[in-house]
Amino acid sequence: MYVRVSFDTKPDLLLHLMTKEWQLELPKLLISVHGGLQNFELQPKLKQVFGKGLIKAAMTTGAWIFTGGVNTGVIRHVGDALKDHASKSRGKICTIGIAPWGIVENQEDLIGRDVVRPYQTMSNPMSKLTVLNSMHSHFILADNGTTGKYGAEVKLRRQLEKHISLQKINTRCLPFFSLDSRLFYSFWGSCQLDQIGTVLPQVGCVTGMFVMLVNKKSLCQSR
Repeated sequence: MYVRVSFDTKPDLLLHLMTKEWQLELPKLLISVHGGLQNFELQPKLKQVFGKGLIKAAMTTGAWIFTGGVNTGVIRHVGDALKDHASKSRGKICTIGIAPWGIVENQEDLIGRDVVRPYQTMSNPMSKLTVLNSMHSHFILADNGTTGKYGAEVKLRRQLEKHISLQKINTRCLPFFSLDSRLFYSFWGSCQLDQIGTVLPQVGCVTGMFVMLVNKKSLCQSR
């Protein structure tokens, strides 16, 4: 599912769409994945650790995963983890891509109201635009009238994440940043959970992406 919205759409309207129209249950944890858009390779073992850890954190907590939605950079590795999970399990993970409408390739496939049509995920190597990652369950496409530029989604995503963190499920913001400026993870979790996901990044250039589970007791005591 996807929706194209104005870049200044209020977060309460977006959350209403997500819970009422898309019929998503509010998450107990929000995993927000940020990072550079340039493609990079991961060693197979590290890629496996990253994928399994991310999926386990999401499945254990009933989390939503937010990404930039496009099929590049760290988002591509998230998509690979989701693809591997889908081939082995029927359990669905709510993964929402929030991207600027102006950078989406094959936009014509997405124009229309209440329509169902295939989206072409083959990218044109000569194009400055990029395709969406097909392993996401939902997309929010922010439009500010520009073409080929990022930025329309930044404020919208930040406000939506903050709005979700203030809901009655009483989530609290638990940010964990990578030491590499191109990649960081933010988690919104609740101390009322038996387990929540956190990321412990390893020093280096997009190296350690290790996900582990910690119990609420140790988390609350650390505060």
